Amino acid sequence: MEAKIIPAALTRPLRHRVLWQHIEHEEDCVIDIDEREDAVHLGVFDGAELVSIGSLFRMHSDKIAHAKQYRLRAMATDPKLRKAGAGRLLIEKACEECKARGAEVLWCDAREVALGFYAKLGFEMIDELYEVRNIGPHKFMYRDL
Repeated sequence: MEAKIIPAALTRPLRHRVLWQHIEHEEDCVIDIDEREDAVHLGVFDGAELVSIGSLFRMHSDKIAHAKQYRLRAMATDPKLRKAGAGRLLIEKACEECKARGAEVLWCDAREVALGFYAKLGFEMIDELYEVRNIGPHKFMYRDL
């Protein structure tokens, strides 16, 4: 498997299939800042097949004190390849890309079902669970770079 930077449009099929089934059309699985200058979209490929995705944005959260922060959004792995290392590879690439851009920390709003995954990769949790409309319970998590 190989992780690399991809165009935002390539993230939409997995976003739709894995994360946002409540959105009617795949082409509408867009984050309003997908094309922002600091946006970085990552994909993990198993051969020619895109099996894991995530998007990075320079964003600040007051929940952590770090000056230079990046946020991970819309991370998804094809269910048939979970536990095969694709998600771990994506997080490693995300940390590498954030560090290269001067970030001190990577943070995310993690779905309740993914808390263990992020914890195993060195992320720490803050706060209680909170509800994200149409999606479900989440927790704020971060990892020092």
